Amino acid sequence: MRTYVEHICIQIKNAIELIRSHSGFRPAASSMSKLLVTGGGAHNSFLIRRLEELLRPLSVELVVPAPELIDYKEALIMALIGVLRWREENNVLSSVTGATRDSIGGSIWMGQEG
Repeated sequence: MRTYVEHICIQIKNAIELIRSHSGFRPAASSMSKLLVTGGGAHNSFLIRRLEELLRPLSVELVVPAPELIDYKEALIMALIGVLRWREENNVLSSVTGATRDSIGGSIWMGQEG
């Protein structure tokens, strides 16, 4: 798990550096950029501490909302993925995953009569 946490944090740091290099954005020395952290990882205090350590030199401050907001957002996303699956619409986007094409992931159990 420690290795995976480190990988996640390094990839997020790399992504921020890449975005900044392409956008030309340079924060003022006295200002902090803010990064909203949501998703299941936001509940992982070790992940958050390690991410804060790696992003501090980049002047990025993590903002972790209340647990209810984190869980609500996750529930909405899972519901959307489920509805898209039920409608047989793409719910896995190649632009996010790096796959060669969009796809439909997951399965739905509709139940059966005994």
